Amino acid sequence: GLSNPFRGLLKLGSLERRGAMGIWKEFSCELSPLELQLFLDHEDRICVESYSLLRCESLALTHSDGRFELVFLGKKLYLRAPSRDEAEDWLDRIREALQKCRPQLEEEEWETLEYPEDAGEGQALPKNSPANVPGNSFDWTPAHEPELDAIKETVLYMDVDKTWVPYIFSLSLETLKCFKVRNNDKILSNSYGIETIQDILPDTSLGGPAFFKVITSKAVLKLQAENAEEAASWRELVRGVLMAYLESAEEALTLGGSLDGHSQVVLKNIVKENGFLLQYLVAIPVEKGLDSQSFICAGCSRQIGFSFAKPKLCAFSGLYYCDSCHRDEETVIPSRLIHNWDLTKRGVCQQALKFLTQIRNQPLIDLKLVNESLYDHVERMGRIRQSREQLKLLGDYLIMCRSGALKELSKRLDHRHYLLECPHKYSVTDLRQIADGVFESFLQSLIQFASHHVYNCDLCTQRGFICQICNSSDIIFPFEFDTTTR
Repeated sequence: GLSNPFRGLLKLGSLERRGAMGIWKEFSCELSPLELQLFLDHEDRICVESYSLLRCESLALTHSDGRFELVFLGKKLYLRAPSRDEAEDWLDRIREALQKCRPQLEEEEWETLEYPEDAGEGQALPKNSPANVPGNSFDWTPAHEPELDAIKETVLYMDVDKTWVPYIFSLSLETLKCFKVRNNDKILSNSYGIETIQDILPDTSLGGPAFFKVITSKAVLKLQAENAEEAASWRELVRGVLMAYLESAEEALTLGGSLDGHSQVVLKNIVKENGFLLQYLVAIPVEKGLDSQSFICAGCSRQIGFSFAKPKLCAFSGLYYCDSCHRDEETVIPSRLIHNWDLTKRGVCQQALKFLTQIRNQPLIDLKLVNESLYDHVERMGRIRQSREQLKLLGDYLIMCRSGALKELSKRLDHRHYLLECPHKYSVTDLRQIADGVFESFLQSLIQFASHHVYNCDLCTQRGFICQICNSSDIIFPFEFDTTTR
């Protein structure tokens, strides 16, 4: 008479899901005949996402290590099983469920209704007749040379106020450009950075398998290709470019060191809008020139250049912006401080300023991984390293102490608890204070407070040492760098 929690389930187990910045997180997954559910905690059954199999568009194994992907309407899931066999089993189970709930999935065909050519003018045409379905009399021949950086460039028709208008679309590793043709010349109409593209999906509701839509942070582009194969090719290439972008962003994160769970949450919240700027946090940007942006502002797509608005260079990203997106506000550039000990404040765009403000207190920069030689070449950084190591050793004492001194130290740390954990991790706020010359004195005040406690605490002094060589009765501590060597 007891309820069976597994009734109706086709499969359950643990899968990792990849977020927007390539960060994997483990979920408990349950596959039922009609939906796939993701749980944060299997015991408490906290369901965070649910996907109807009726809306599943495609599924495929993407890597031999167990990675696979599922494409739902308006959403793509990147999942990873513990092994390839496990991933294939998940895919087989999902296919079985799809065949049961959607028997026509594999045999879906599109019917083109025919209509006699001599139909009278006053006679109404069927809604799906060739005269009403776009694409039957369209010109698909591009009459211009493709862009030098183009991976793919073809004519696509775009829905503009319910009218299908021809454009030349050019895809590169960095942008999706849209050109109009006037007087036999290509004129740039719009440009979408890869970081602004959220997804590309088939949209058969527009009339058939040759239709698809590109979802960006600013607009949804409804497009038609020459045929279904061409549409599938565009979807595959755009997704490939998106994956390459996410991989490069993930590499940039790796340079910054490992991230704790809280930092991952913060990054997930900002990646929707400014995530592409992470790559410039620890790497000095290379200025590519205004022509590489097609004379369009990197922030709002406004025309900038010689005869338009004056372009302004962002010292953080190396991209150009208009005067609305770049208001000459200055700050220290983290990558230049890390690699060149350049403490100069430079002009940055509003987008970069907002990004630096959002992550200012997160210890994302591991100097030991990025540029450890800075400690040897800059005297101030050498002193800061020594102070950080002392503070960590002092923190070990206060963490063990039952007197409550750690609580008082935490107030003085001002939420920088990472200072007690790793001596090489820095936040943007730390770097700014180093440039202003106040970080070193801040560390010294913390060391003074913590060491005063250790020397005067009965519990902490009992955790001191005596010299292993001379056995002197003087108590020594590992944080006394001037007199003690470990």
